Amino acid sequence: MIGLLPGAKVWVDEREVRVGPQALIDALVDVTIDGRPLRLVVEAKRQAYPRDVRQAIYQLRHYIAQLPASDVHELVPFFMANSISPGARDLLREERIGFYDLGGSLFIPANHAFILIDRPPPPAAARNLDRIFQGQRARVVMEVVERRPEWLGVKGVAEATGVSPATASATLSEMERREWVEVEGAGPAKLRRLRDPAPVIDAWASAIAERKPPALTRYYVPVGDVGALARRLDAACTQADAVYAVTSEVAAQAYAPHLSSISQLRCRIAPGPAHDAALAELDARRVKEGWNLGVLETRSPGDVIVGPRIDGITLAPALQVYLDLLQGSGRARDMAAHLRAERLERA
Repeated sequence: MIGLLPGAKVWVDEREVRVGPQALIDALVDVTIDGRPLRLVVEAKRQAYPRDVRQAIYQLRHYIAQLPASDVHELVPFFMANSISPGARDLLREERIGFYDLGGSLFIPANHAFILIDRPPPPAAARNLDRIFQGQRARVVMEVVERRPEWLGVKGVAEATGVSPATASATLSEMERREWVEVEGAGPAKLRRLRDPAPVIDAWASAIAERKPPALTRYYVPVGDVGALARRLDAACTQADAVYAVTSEVAAQAYAPHLSSISQLRCRIAPGPAHDAALAELDARRVKEGWNLGVLETRSPGDVIVGPRIDGITLAPALQVYLDLLQGSGRARDMAAHLRAERLERA
């Protein structure tokens, strides 16, 4: 990548260079830009989150301190990985550590040459970065956000979300690597709590921006208004023993009132016979236009994440509501911004 820049030449000087009794530099790469020589002191990883990068920054500065001073080359600490998370990139830029990843992003903060090429990660790397927001991992992340500022352990999170302790532990560890959580203790007694909801919300919003919204099946239920519909839905799901959660505009209005009127209700109902029984109990008729009940597609019971009950109605967690609004249209994005300000980013 560097060699493709105008006026640049690159060659690997040495690999696995030992400095001191224990330090081992992954590579020294000599670069010439417009006739000015640089030497990149390289630390390489497969993928990187902020915690990995902090360790690498310390190592790179230690390496450079151990290298003999050069009258010819400017020494530039440089980090390479297949993928570097957005938070890790920000940290590297703040600390003036060069970096490169397989998506083609490049940063060289030399004294006589400042190069910044910022590109999205390659598709495979992006999917890997976004896995934390899918399936059972997503339930763990949402639990941590919803229960801020509590200190949470693996066992408690696993029990609250219905995921295995192994999944809870792996997800919490990844949140730790991304520096989304604070840590107290160690081993089985280790506790974590959310530092700040904003980076988590931003990362999740970015992830769903690349996905298609869940399919919505539209129904008409003969009721007077959306409030009556919500009460009918709760009664029908209770009668059918169906797990449900109201989301989008109706739920956002319950969490943080914003609109004067809402005419359509969106929800999730766990798939299976109880799903169909609840809709039959509602006397819901499938329609293309004039709908007042929208049921978002669910493929497994785990797709329905249940939050609090407000005014006798079961809502999705506020973060799930926010994400659903982001994938909506019309006034949905305005409601999302209001919900985030009033509910998600307040302690």
